[in-house]
Amino acid sequence: MQNEDNIWLIESPIVMVEGEEIAFSVDWQGAANVSSPAAQAYKNGVDITAEVMSAGDQHLVNGSVQTLRRLQARAGDGGSRYVLVVEAEVDGNLERRKLLVHIARAGAEH
Repeated sequence: MQNEDNIWLIESPIVMVEGEEIAFSVDWQGAANVSSPAAQAYKNGVDITAEVMSAGDQHLVNGSVQTLRRLQARAGDGGSRYVLVVEAEVDGNLERRKLLVHIARAGAEH
């Protein structure tokens, strides 16, 4: 059963710098079968997946590890937060988890 504490990935929150591009991986620990990988990105509740996730990539699965399409922290989004919703079919269950990404301004001192 899900509760609000376990919908967030262990790594959450993370920080990216404007312009940075990273392919994050999620380990569905203990899973024997992971398939149908997907992810969506949101900013202020608005789906921005098409703008920030590389269309040239694919979500991949290797064993229990799901690698997401590359996420780019857009220039001008410093001070914002993105929420990634990561989804996969895990041992017959459709599972969804969240990753909170803080976007830091490139010239910020903290």
